Amino acid sequence: PGLMAFATGSAEILLPILLVLGLATRLAAFGLLVMTLVIQLTVPDGWPLHITWVAMALGIMAWGPGRIAIDHWIGTDKG
Repeated sequence: PGLMAFATGSAEILLPILLVLGLATRLAAFGLLVMTLVIQLTVPDGWPLHITWVAMALGIMAWGPGRIAIDHWIGTDKG
């Protein structure tokens, strides 16, 4: 439990930073999608907010980070 708490807390801080920077964007969005689905299982009344988080994560995963992202500048995002 201690290791999982550390990993989840670290991901909760690191993944949004990666999204803002546009670095490993699709992977970060996937990680946040998985985290949101787990949260939804434990807090079922939160679905109105969680559905928007899921939609945003899926959109980023489908269409990529955009032209101002670091992924785009270094050429790692071909989408």
